[in-house]
Amino acid sequence: MTRLAAIDTGTNSTRLLIAELAPGGLREIVRETTVTRLGEGVDQCGRLAAAARERVSECVARYAAVIGELGVDRVLVVATSSVRDAADGESFLAELSAYFQFDHLVLSGAQEASLAFSGAVMGMEPGKKRILFDVGGGSTEVVTGIDEKISYSVSMDIGCVRIRERFLPGDPPQPAELQSAGSYIDTQLARYVSAAAFSGAEQTLGVAGTVTALAAVDLGLTAYDRELVHGHVLTLKNIQKISRMLTAMSTAQRIDNFFMEPGRADVIVAGALILERLLTFCRLEELTVSEHDILDGIALAMSLERL
Repeated sequence: MTRLAAIDTGTNSTRLLIAELAPGGLREIVRETTVTRLGEGVDQCGRLAAAARERVSECVARYAAVIGELGVDRVLVVATSSVRDAADGESFLAELSAYFQFDHLVLSGAQEASLAFSGAVMGMEPGKKRILFDVGGGSTEVVTGIDEKISYSVSMDIGCVRIRERFLPGDPPQPAELQSAGSYIDTQLARYVSAAAFSGAEQTLGVAGTVTALAAVDLGLTAYDRELVHGHVLTLKNIQKISRMLTAMSTAQRIDNFFMEPGRADVIVAGALILERLLTFCRLEELTVSEHDILDGIALAMSLERL
């Protein structure tokens, strides 16, 4: 069977999915996530930090070893917001991919939204109009569609790393910082998101690290469990409650009190704020968490020779 590997060098995490073509779709073999913070400082200086480049390079080297052991037929390394924004982003991705002899692609915001949506709806009941929120480290995508047919999408530069670095330096963040961040997010939503696009939607989905981390907190997990997180319904009320609780803590306290990666704990307040404002703006009361996301969409597109 044909085996494919997708590597997503995201703003906050570098992730790997190895899957093989099987009757009815893809069969997952390996899925890994490593917080590498490639987007560290990009919003401010417009270039990739040397330490961030090294972290990602070391991570991809580890993934390459796994890929080599499993006999993968094709590998595609993709990049999103931080690489799009950094003046040296595309050259870094090209050099990294050439070293390991992997294919590479810098995704546009529209491509990112489309692939996240197709991945999120994999295996779901067909024919329903769905909304997708993908809160990433550098950008957030909002998509609506039925099955893989997208009717509306937008990508905005409001990710948890970007908002944290720009507005929330305090640890814990101060009320004035939170107010400034919230006002900025609201302004961006009002400018870019059309609430009319959500009319008739039957389900709202949420993907990526912020959403899954909040689900883990909501479930009270002491060890991450993808099967419990996948399909969990996060209500706006509970997101607001968790957000208030996390906001009152320092990064170290969040790590001590919850199952949360160190590289997630410092940006989770910013991510929760984005998600809370999204649901409020769109007048939605809940979302369903999906463990299938852009990695699955990339692997699916590779299998169909669309990427």
